Amino acid sequence: MTDSLTPHLPGRVAAVLFDMDNTLVASEDAWFEAARQLWDEAGGDSTGKGILGGTVDDVVNEFLLDFPDTDAEELSRRLVERLAGALAEGVRPTPGAIELITRLSAYLPITIASNSPSEIVRQVVASLGWGPMFTAALGTEDVANPKPAPDLYLEAARLCGVGIADCVVFEDSPMGATAARQAGAFVVTIGPEAADLGDLNVASLTDALISSWKPEVIA
Repeated sequence: MTDSLTPHLPGRVAAVLFDMDNTLVASEDAWFEAARQLWDEAGGDSTGKGILGGTVDDVVNEFLLDFPDTDAEELSRRLVERLAGALAEGVRPTPGAIELITRLSAYLPITIASNSPSEIVRQVVASLGWGPMFTAALGTEDVANPKPAPDLYLEAARLCGVGIADCVVFEDSPMGATAARQAGAFVVTIGPEAADLGDLNVASLTDALISSWKPEVIA
């Protein structure tokens, strides 16, 4: 019998759903670099700019507070271009990510549900050769509302043909953890930023709880 006070993951799941930035790939630095370039080009101070787990629109709205006369559509296009450029210089998986998704994808549906633009998600997945492992790889253009709304995780579960209550979500940001909880999944948070918002918190995907996890499949 498992001690109710001992942290553990569900023993049976229907699908596993992943955030992308800083959960599966170390890409948050690319986001902050792209934001820094925009503020620097406008002659502003980029210190503290960029929203952890946010969207292109979140960064654009933050920029408009400093430079309200900026064309938002043009700024959005420039941000995505700079983000793509920063990621093209090399994106690496987070520690433990490859081992986890390789093991789970062999017998479970897994998806990416990211607050990055859909084209950026596709770029990252293609560059790492991960396409065959994922049932779907979703970005903000694939749903009506990005995180912290639950839409991305609900759509990810739907594409897997399963109920969200039978899914486990891995997230690192407060926005993402809020979205996953609102959707109704079991939420594993990674690192300190959203430690209090999930059902289980680990320091990284190399944690023994994760590396030893081999759930049964809910048919």
